[in-house]
Formats: sequence, structure tokens, C-alpha cells
Amino acid sequence: MAYRPEVAPVQVITNGDMSKDITSKVTIIQKISMMSYSYKWAATSPDGTISIQVSNDYSLNPDGTVKNSGTWETITVNQGGTPTTTLTVSGNSGTGFVDIDQLGAYAIRTIYTYSSGTGTLQAWFVGKVA
Repeated sequence: MAYRPEVAPVQVITNGDMSKDITSKVTIIQKISMMSYSYKWAATSPDGTISIQVSNDYSLNPDGTVKNSGTWETITVNQGGTPTTTLTVSGNSGTGFVDIDQLGAYAIRTIYTYSSGTGTLQAWFVGKVA
């Protein structure tokens, strides 16, 4: 049986404070061609956006500390079949999902950009080979 790299579900934002900008944990996606983020929030009138960023020069030291914080670029994703660089967060509670395939980057993260309101954001990442 052939080995197929995967990243099991991992929570990359835990109890994120939606009254300010949030940056997720970075996930190395080397050898992973398909991935997704799912989001869940409980909030009071949140208004903000979610974006996905990638980097090819982010790197870690052997002990797991950050060697190079990287240069990050926002990518275009599809929301309901429409290309966009941001996903809108609204409603006192809600969920979101982003499906990404055939991405050649080395590292990925998601960010929440605050506009107004308060709340708590959770986000999970999953990856696999096509």
C-alpha cells in the first residue's frame, strides 16, 4: 500500500479574540496538495474578514522555533464559486469553510482581520494528497 501524506485535523486558532486581528498557527504543507480550513465563531456583532496566506521562505530551526518568519502573500480562494481574497464574517454565531486544491506553497496560515464587534473564533486545518 502506498504512503499518502496527510495532515489530520489540527486546531490552528483556539479561542481567538475577535476584538482584534488574529493570525493562526502556521502549517507546513510540503507534499500536501489539497487542504481546507473550517471556522466557527460565537460573537456579538462581529464584522471582519478571513484570508488565507502562503509563504515559501518561512522556516523553522531543528528545535521547532521560528528561523525565518517568512514573506506572506494572500491567495485567491473560491467562495460559492466566486474568486475572492477575503471571506466575510458576520452574524452573532456562524461557520465558514475554505477548500483549497493544487497549491504549491511550502507553508500556509489563515488570518482574521478585525473591523468591529467582539467574539471568539476557532479554526481547524486538514490536508491530504489528491
